[in-house]
Amino acid sequence: WLLPQIFVITVGEIMFSVTGLEFSYSQAPESMKSVLQAAWLLTTAFGNVIVILVAEAKAFDDRASEFFMFACLMLVDMAIFMFLAWRYTPRVVKREVDMNMNGVTNKNFRRDSD
Repeated sequence: WLLPQIFVITVGEIMFSVTGLEFSYSQAPESMKSVLQAAWLLTTAFGNVIVILVAEAKAFDDRASEFFMFACLMLVDMAIFMFLAWRYTPRVVKREVDMNMNGVTNKNFRRDSD
């Protein structure tokens, strides 16, 4: 009876992780790409530490109260993400294409006029 829950959590984590890593990588400056990847993994580590601290503190009498507290934390996190997404302006990368081939021509293909 645990397999459906594990499957949904795994699929959700994969979808969130892949899109988050791609977004952070595409919007970061060239010199900061590895730092943002490390920050992404660090937030995952902090989340795991929070779970460990709450579970080991035994602050709640039953698991349902503990899960309800995690759900409330996720709602607060979602509100913060929604606010940040609303204020976000995408980074536009302008890349100049260097077509200078220094006089080298490719003779492997025919011209349309030939």
